[in-house]
Formats: sequence, C-alpha cells, structure tokens
Amino acid sequence: MSMLPVRRNSRETLDDPLVQLQNDVNAVFDRVFRGFGFFDPLAVRSGFSPAIDIDEDEHNYYLQMDLPGVDRGDVIAEVDNGVLTIRGEKRVEREQGGRRSHSTERYYGRFYRQIALPQDADVEQLNAQLKRGVLTITIPKGDSSNRRQIEIQGE
Repeated sequence: MSMLPVRRNSRETLDDPLVQLQNDVNAVFDRVFRGFGFFDPLAVRSGFSPAIDIDEDEHNYYLQMDLPGVDRGDVIAEVDNGVLTIRGEKRVEREQGGRRSHSTERYYGRFYRQIALPQDADVEQLNAQLKRGVLTITIPKGDSSNRRQIEIQGE
C-alpha cells in the first residue's frame, strides 16, 4: 500500500463521504484553535492580510484597507514610534441552523497589519473612517523641514 497522496478528480472528491468528513473535521479544528497561539495552517495557506492602497496628494497620505463584513468595534488602529498598526477580527456571519457546510472560502478570524509612516506624517492629526467595508485613514503631512545644520564644536 502506497503512502503517497493520490490526486482525485474533483467529481470523485465531492462524492466521497470520507473526504467530506475529513474536510469537516479540519474545519472544526481550524475554528477551535485559530487565535490561541497555535500555528494556523489555514491562515498561512490563505495568506489573509487585508488589501491596502496608499495614495498621497499635496497635503495628505491616504490609506485604504478592504474590510468587508468587519464592524467598526472590531477594528483598532494605533500609532507608536512612527508605525501605524491596524488589527481586528472578522467574525463568522452565518448561522448553521442544522445545515452542513460544503465549502468555506471566506476568511474569518484575526488580522494584523503594520505600516511604517513617512517622516513628515502628522501622527497627531490622523483620521479614520470605516464606510461600506473600506477603512480609510487620512494622514496629514506635517512640516518635513526637520533638516538643520549642526554647528560642530571643537578646535
């Protein structure tokens, strides 16, 4: 008996009750152990990290992050030492109600992103708004004229 995995076509896989049972058990363990400090192969496999766009104009930087299905109270944005950290959790939205899941492609769980801010970012005037599943953070540009000549003392 070979221990090498055998690739089946998708039709056989869908009809095989043992494969479905294995998928259901895997899904339960993924949900139970996600967020408890254990290695989460689902998170690595899916590579879940909300998509971010960063733009700028003359006066501001604009960061937009896709967060569909995430409530405002489930997102935290904070700045420390010039690094903007955005973290939160997307909670399960559906009720099982006796239904058996055949496929789950949407990601649920915690996310975490860190963005190093430019030196001219005015971190005291940040503004964040979550609207229609998009978090927009406006970062005003401050005075970037931090450059000055230093007088050299000595002989």
